[in-house]
Amino acid sequence: MKKQIFNFTIFLMKEEVTKVEDCLKTVNGLNTSDIKSQYGLKGKIYYCDSNKRQPIWKPYLDEYASKKITIADNASNKALMIVRIKKRVMVIVFGYGRSLIKEECIEHNFGLKVALNVINQNRMRSVDAATIEDMVVNTQRQASYSTSQDEFGLNITNDIMRGITGEPYEKQYGNHISGKDSLLVSVFMEFSELKDKLELYYNAFSSNRYKTIGFDWVDNVAEVKDGSLIEHLNAELAAALEKHQTDNLTIAPPETTDWSQVVGFCYSGIGKSTEVATNYKLDLDPEEYVQKLRPGSRIIEKTKKDKLHVMNADGTTFVISSIYNAVVFQTVYLGRNYILSSGAWYQIEDSFYNQVNNYIRTRISLSSISLPICKKGKKEGEYNLETANGNPDFCLFDKKLRSVHGGPRQIEACDIFTRNKQFIHIKNRGQSAQLSHLFSQGRVSAECFVSDESFRKQVSNLAKKEFGTAIFDYLKKPESNEFEVIYAIIDNKTGNLENRLPFFSKVNLMLATQDLERMHFKYSVCLIKRDAM
Repeated sequence: MKKQIFNFTIFLMKEEVTKVEDCLKTVNGLNTSDIKSQYGLKGKIYYCDSNKRQPIWKPYLDEYASKKITIADNASNKALMIVRIKKRVMVIVFGYGRSLIKEECIEHNFGLKVALNVINQNRMRSVDAATIEDMVVNTQRQASYSTSQDEFGLNITNDIMRGITGEPYEKQYGNHISGKDSLLVSVFMEFSELKDKLELYYNAFSSNRYKTIGFDWVDNVAEVKDGSLIEHLNAELAAALEKHQTDNLTIAPPETTDWSQVVGFCYSGIGKSTEVATNYKLDLDPEEYVQKLRPGSRIIEKTKKDKLHVMNADGTTFVISSIYNAVVFQTVYLGRNYILSSGAWYQIEDSFYNQVNNYIRTRISLSSISLPICKKGKKEGEYNLETANGNPDFCLFDKKLRSVHGGPRQIEACDIFTRNKQFIHIKNRGQSAQLSHLFSQGRVSAECFVSDESFRKQVSNLAKKEFGTAIFDYLKKPESNEFEVIYAIIDNKTGNLENRLPFFSKVNLMLATQDLERMHFKYSVCLIKRDAM
């Protein structure tokens, strides 16, 4: 038979799946057929009768239409070809066949690993990635033509690769290939070549070619998808909560919030009414929630049921997330580092973990500047105003947006600018998990200050109005080490910086200060104590 284009969706089962039928949810109601011996494949075909049903939207059309609408019912077709390839079980899915497979049997990221190993790194078409901030932001990036990973704006330090599509570097792998958990291939072949192709893809799964073509960074952080492992990691979290251990745990909103409108937060599930305004507190204290958890209870289920409520300035309240999704938790399990963020678990590769912590420990200095204690319940704006008014060498820049040349964009140069040419950016750690916003604010402000003379002029005029004299010549670009960016973090934790910050926050601090260094800015971190009273 002549060659033709075949489009396959392929899954690899985990090693513990020894029989082809072991990966099926049930064999009841399934028809089966052996595979013809002439193709050299050991396995079976499973399929079920078509299930026809009316499209869910047809009644809407019937209601509005002046005459009868005739549309054929949808047919839900499901079929699988399950074969053994080199002592492993592989499944080719047809139609809605994936719904027949046990999720816990799937080898997650099989397709991604194959695609990374066989793709032409200069012929990529789309990337499914997630960016590490203090939460994880998913992005889908597509190109109108085949190109390299550089064109997708990927950051090899804080991006997580979840899927990739492109052209293989050799035609034997197919015309197009796409990988996530499954492998999607479009390949020109004969029927008799299927076994060879499946062996080819399995060999690619075992390859490390991706590390030699610029994709070695994808191992830095990987989302945990294995259900059994997630259960063990949740057990680690439950054990910490049961013992009321919060050293490696934070509870904070997992999404961006307009903090200027926030009056406070309230946990449900701890005996407090979320309808009472006095139960809402601006400072999120994980101890308040954790101390109410009873040993022996179904803790993980409770954290998923309990909610984090927020009250806005107009008195309205709403649920922002479950407690489980608001938890940021770090643990070591079987010698590997894992982090729970926004309801998903991530494994951190050891060398990357050590690289980030070593950078924070050796390259980030604590600021020589001393800032006053922040009273409990005080908003950032109030703290900034009091701090600036209490020091003649400080100028309040908070909420004083400066325009940037060439566009409508306006940004804060900083929260407080000092007579010693220091840009102080302040964030209340207890109010927001998104410290990435703080680190980004300092980097963006520095970029504008270096590149935009009009922006420097606005900063200079604002400082001159406060101090009565020009602090710097805005007509000249900043000299090396003339200016300093200070990240000031209000926090009630103790210990060094490395132990105070969540891992993803440390990643973003590292990236921000590396950019500041390239712009020849000095940088440091100031830890502001929050008064417990």
